[in-house]
Amino acid sequence: MSRPSDTPATPAPTSRSRASRRPTAIALAGGVALGAVLLAGCGAGQQAQTSEQTSAVAGANTQVGNIAIRNAEIAFPDTIPASANVYPVGGTAPVEMIIVNQGTAADRLVSGTSPLGTVKIDGDGSLPAGRALVAGTNKNIPTPPGANPITMEITGLREDIRSGLSYPLVLNFQQAGSVTVQLPVAPPEEPRHDQPAEAAGGGAH
Repeated sequence: MSRPSDTPATPAPTSRSRASRRPTAIALAGGVALGAVLLAGCGAGQQAQTSEQTSAVAGANTQVGNIAIRNAEIAFPDTIPASANVYPVGGTAPVEMIIVNQGTAADRLVSGTSPLGTVKIDGDGSLPAGRALVAGTNKNIPTPPGANPITMEITGLREDIRSGLSYPLVLNFQQAGSVTVQLPVAPPEEPRHDQPAEAAGGGAH
């Protein structure tokens, strides 16, 4: 007769022990997914802070107090220029952006300054609580309901405005104070006419 083994048999995992490990696995998976989302958001929000080469972005975003500036950029001209100089020295560069008062008290856009030239703002800069100002007519950016239209330009340019660079603009608000926005140059709405259609469209077949 064979002797029974001295090594105790390992009990099979019960349904309870298997279930107890599931919350840990789910929590780990959830943490990884959340981290990926946060990293993606941080990467999407990065933008150049100097007049150096910048990646293609849909305008700059920043905030001062309860005032949020969204999709701020130098508008691309209606006529596509033949060179990288979008606006020449001595010219005028129109600026596009949406300014939103996210607070409960009224504010006002008072003025703007830039080392590029003289900032000219036409229109009512009043910002009641929960309302917005819209400069420019960027058809790719939806206008908030009830937004007040204004015109913003940088005149008497002291240097050429070139695609791929960003340029500083300081906005001054009556209550929120001042904030510097780095304005990228908006991309053209249509491809350059001297580029082949396949190259401009990515060569899709």
